Amino acid sequence: MSEKKQIELTPAEERENTFAVVAHTIPFAIWLTLMVWLGDPTGWKYAARSLAGLGLLLAFRPWRWYPRLQLKNIPAGLAVGVLIFFVWIGLETPWMAETAPAVAEWYDRLFVDLTKPFKLRELYEIGNGVMAPYEVIAEGEHAGQHVYDPRTTGGLNFWIHMFGTSVVIAVIEEFFFRGFLYRWMLGSPFFKMDAGKLHWPLLLIISIFFGIEHFEWGAGIVCGIAFGLLYIKTRDIWATIIAHGTTNFLLGLYVVKYNAYQFW
Repeated sequence: MSEKKQIELTPAEERENTFAVVAHTIPFAIWLTLMVWLGDPTGWKYAARSLAGLGLLLAFRPWRWYPRLQLKNIPAGLAVGVLIFFVWIGLETPWMAETAPAVAEWYDRLFVDLTKPFKLRELYEIGNGVMAPYEVIAEGEHAGQHVYDPRTTGGLNFWIHMFGTSVVIAVIEEFFFRGFLYRWMLGSPFFKMDAGKLHWPLLLIISIFFGIEHFEWGAGIVCGIAFGLLYIKTRDIWATIIAHGTTNFLLGLYVVKYNAYQFW
């Protein structure tokens, strides 16, 4: 791995660099903190996290260090987003479980839930003898429904959740992982590093870090590599945000349509 490149900075540039680091890292750090502090993922708690994340982005405005979206990169962003959506669900679909059960089983054992290596995802009774890889509400008005089910959360909270996962977290994570962390490992100040420089060891490190942040960590690593290569190819952070948002939005629709709440 090559040495980290350093650029001589004036005091004013040092202050800007410090603020740029803060603007990229604080929204991500607080998002993760709220995941722990708010506990169980009820609808209003995810909505609160989404609105808090949006507020942090508007306060820090990390996009000030980036060029505007290049319209020519929108198709690439959409295409990568759709591709990663299929990567994310592909080996866990009912079709895969019926067509190639051994492949689906070993994917589950090897690339899902890093805290339980070689074990299958735990199944729960969700009613009428049906087993699913997620829990549902046991009692009350919404018994048998998932906490993210639109019938449970209500329409407003559901769409705030969709906005949070498709926009807020996509923006927070892309500015942190691709915009900041990858280029920060290339050199300092990170926002002056060439976003088009491909450094495979660093890209893989960032992608692994990104992957293990997710329950489906194997798909997460593939996702991190794809988004990283998209950013390097286009030098357009907005293209990766579009890709990330597209994947998450399609996942949200898939989750609700097919009751695949394990992805949320």
